[in-house]
Amino acid sequence: MKTKEISELLGVPPATLFDWSKPGHKKENLAKLLKQLSKDEALSLIEQATPKQKPLMLLSTVNCSIGDKSKHFTLTKLKNIFYKKDALDPYEKYALKTIKKEAFPSELEEFINYYHIPKTRVEKVLAA
Repeated sequence: MKTKEISELLGVPPATLFDWSKPGHKKENLAKLLKQLSKDEALSLIEQATPKQKPLMLLSTVNCSIGDKSKHFTLTKLKNIFYKKDALDPYEKYALKTIKKEAFPSELEEFINYYHIPKTRVEKVLAA
């Protein structure tokens, strides 16, 4: 990338990049690396390094209809419903009913993608 592209992408003034490029500077290697990368490569690396947001919408949808806050689900507890082998308790059944009736498909999709839950497992649990 050129200095102007690096500056726009990272919000670093060109003068700073010039300083980084000087021999012996602590960030000299970083400046060399940035200059060797294409803009697409840099954007890809930034995207990979950005942590994914936890899928809170499905959790919110389920918990919104449960009045007793001590019975609210956590993300882990909600995820475990899809892996549970025992019979579901009444709150877990209620959570699944809420997901079926009130959750947007995008909420469920985001949740299963984040936790890598197989779609066949989700379909099986929701069909029961």
